[in-house]
Amino acid sequence: MMTDKVLEQRVKRLDNKLDLSIEQDHQRLTQLEDVLAGFIRSNQDGFAKLRNEMAESQRRNDVEFAKMRHETAEFRQQMADSQKRNDAEFAKFQQQMVESQKRMEASQKRNDAGFAKLRQEMGNLSHRLGSLVEDLVAPSLPAILKQVVACPEDQEALVNVRIRRRHPSQSGKMLEIDAIADCGSYVLFNETKSQLTPEKVKAFLEKLTVVRDYFPEYPQYTILGSVAALAVEASLIEYASRQGLFVLTANEGLMTLQNAPGFTWRAF
Repeated sequence: MMTDKVLEQRVKRLDNKLDLSIEQDHQRLTQLEDVLAGFIRSNQDGFAKLRNEMAESQRRNDVEFAKMRHETAEFRQQMADSQKRNDAEFAKFQQQMVESQKRMEASQKRNDAGFAKLRQEMGNLSHRLGSLVEDLVAPSLPAILKQVVACPEDQEALVNVRIRRRHPSQSGKMLEIDAIADCGSYVLFNETKSQLTPEKVKAFLEKLTVVRDYFPEYPQYTILGSVAALAVEASLIEYASRQGLFVLTANEGLMTLQNAPGFTWRAF
């Protein structure tokens, strides 16, 4: 039979084990609480960091959005300003076109009037040139012809003005000569210009190369050429003389020879 002392010892051992178990449980509970507290603190720091990051991101988004709205407003304003400028430029362009059209119409009117005046002046010039040939050149040709060639004293030089001839075999070709004077076996073809130029001298020389085709009545005649104008520059007189042409200019109501002494005429 168990004695009281043995029972007391057993109870005491149980009490010690219980106390030890309680102490161990308390330690484990304390450790668990520490772990839980650390987890909570860690999560709180993470949550705080996350909230801060979200707040910072929201702030940046707000700044970017505000900047974007500002840039959009500026772009719209620029578009509006550009449209106003374009409208103004287009209106200005239209006005310039209208003014340009008016200037062109006015210029066309002036040109038409100028052309009409030019045609009239050309008609007057042609008339004056005809008068020059008939009034000065033609009456002077007989005396000049007798002056430069052996024209019979008892034969009067014949003069014709404004002669137009059609080519005998090519009906589409025409040749016009201002004046012709013939005496003896010579015939002088004259070209009269209001203003003589080298180009006009060359054109007359080309005429003289084909003149026999248009005037078959002069087969045995020696053909001479002369150019006439109211005034001719010295250099042009020299040029025409080198081509074998007589040069005539007005002097005291008559046409006189301007070729230098010793001039040799050319037969065409």
